[in-house]
Amino acid sequence: MNIITLPAFGSVIAGQGGIFAAIVRAPQADGAEQPPIAILVTDKAHEFTSAWGEYGQDVDGAKSRIDGKANTDAMAAAGCAAAQKLRGLTIEGHADWYLPSLGELNSAAANAPEAFDPKGVYWTSTQVSRHHAFAQDFEDGYSRWNGKSYEFRVRPFRRIPLEFLIA
Repeated sequence: MNIITLPAFGSVIAGQGGIFAAIVRAPQADGAEQPPIAILVTDKAHEFTSAWGEYGQDVDGAKSRIDGKANTDAMAAAGCAAAQKLRGLTIEGHADWYLPSLGELNSAAANAPEAFDPKGVYWTSTQVSRHHAFAQDFEDGYSRWNGKSYEFRVRPFRRIPLEFLIA
């Protein structure tokens, strides 16, 4: 039996632009299951504040609770400010940053809570309607749908194959 060693959650992953925050199920590709992926989160220095997008605009393709990258792609195509700013980021040579889905943010917060401001409210890329998207309030512990025009924190996330972390 081979023993697999992974870095600790919250560890900086050299050359990848962030810390190891979670292991999640990968989105399906052509209807087929994919290997799990590692979720990385930037440090607080790359966080910014933004509205999710335009209140009243339904963004087709931004309702996934597990695929923040696909949601962010849809948001960027629809002109959402947060997604467009994420698309302009390059950190340690990587330009594939996205706004996490509801599930990705919750997984990262459960495994690496120190990565988030305990008094902050963070957007996810998961919308529920043309008026609301999901945000996590770390200070009061609320998880709720908020108006898209509110300005909350945005933390860049990216995903890498899990095997990149295996020692």
